[in-house]
Amino acid sequence: MPQKDLTQGSVPVSLAKLTAPMVMGVASSILVQTLEMGFIGQLSTQHVAAITFTFPVAMFLTSIALGISIGTSSVIARSVGSGDADVARLGTHSLLLVAMLMTLLSLLAWSMLDELFLAMGATEALLPLIHSYMDIYLPGVVLFTATMIASSIMRANGNANVPGVVMTIAAFVNLALDPIFIFGWFGVPRMELAGAATAMLISRVATTLVLLAYVYRGNMIQTRDVIVGFLASARRILHVGLPAMATQLIGPVTAALITRLLASHGEIVVAGFGVAQRIEAVAAMMLFALSGSIGPFVGQNWGARRVDRVRDGVRVSYQFSLAWGFIVAIPLFFFGGHVASWIDSSPTVTQVATFYLALVPWGYGAWGVLMMSSASFNALGKPLPGTALSFLRMFIIYLPLAVWLNELYGFYGIFWATLISNLLLGIAGWGWFRMRLVKMSQKV
Repeated sequence: MPQKDLTQGSVPVSLAKLTAPMVMGVASSILVQTLEMGFIGQLSTQHVAAITFTFPVAMFLTSIALGISIGTSSVIARSVGSGDADVARLGTHSLLLVAMLMTLLSLLAWSMLDELFLAMGATEALLPLIHSYMDIYLPGVVLFTATMIASSIMRANGNANVPGVVMTIAAFVNLALDPIFIFGWFGVPRMELAGAATAMLISRVATTLVLLAYVYRGNMIQTRDVIVGFLASARRILHVGLPAMATQLIGPVTAALITRLLASHGEIVVAGFGVAQRIEAVAAMMLFALSGSIGPFVGQNWGARRVDRVRDGVRVSYQFSLAWGFIVAIPLFFFGGHVASWIDSSPTVTQVATFYLALVPWGYGAWGVLMMSSASFNALGKPLPGTALSFLRMFIIYLPLAVWLNELYGFYGIFWATLISNLLLGIAGWGWFRMRLVKMSQKV
């Protein structure tokens, strides 16, 4: 499976070709998660609240792997662009690195599960429901995250089609299994939240096996001397990966604190927030896909010293983010509540989700600009600005503002804080990357 050169041809077309398979994979995965939330909503609002409490922990573990994934993509893409022959070794060592870290962290999370969720504001009554999901989810974390790394290896080599197709097929397998295990169809025992976790586990086992087979057949990993040079590779990956990890971890830490704030208003508000987040993920899926593609594009072109294409690619990603944010904000403003009611028909849950979806999406365009800036910084091998932007957004602006506005306006104020922080940091991300690229270009 040959590497694909992203340093030639039309910039928008190159980005579109790289992003299209990502859109397919990301969209199918997010849509399935949203439909799964609809199945869970048929169980009870308490089940929706329980699964919402698991989001920050799942995000935390995923963020660790995503940091390694970003480091892998950055190092491999620049190596491909510059003609470095060490690509397969880097791919192998990134898989080993994520396997070791996620095994350790999942065991640690499982050992302190009750204390963790009680600290987030979950009630004792919710703990059995939370356990029923996490006791299956945690043992599968290594598999979940290995698929991310394998996909990043392939995209960094310019091959985005296979990960997109495999993720799409896996998502539909997950969707087919969800009602069977959740509700107990066809003689299968009714498992409820444990069923959702089981369906995910089965689909991810298959995804991991298929993607590993592809990266092996494509000579993107090596099977001999797999430990040789591991520490050197880990240092290269973590040079970008650790700051990227810190950037990604800011999100789930903040989410846990925001969930704690929302929990003070009751399980209904937490459930409404969880419903809105699932719908938000669908609305922002194009931004997630593009942020996963801009990194390999910038990395290869920077490695080949094509500064003009780096500049043009980032500009196109900004323009798309702003346009997409406006496009999705309009229907969510008018129809977000109707969509929320499909997931959980409780009027109070729907009311919370409706307000969120009428307000927060107006900042999606700026949020997308921030995503593209952070991904581009990482691709250049300069991850610290992205970390600083995320820290500024979450801990200097968002959390203090959310606490203050929560005291004034309740949970509605928390949602206003989300919008304001996205708008401000989108502007900051655009300005910082623009200045840094100018300075770096002068040294090329």
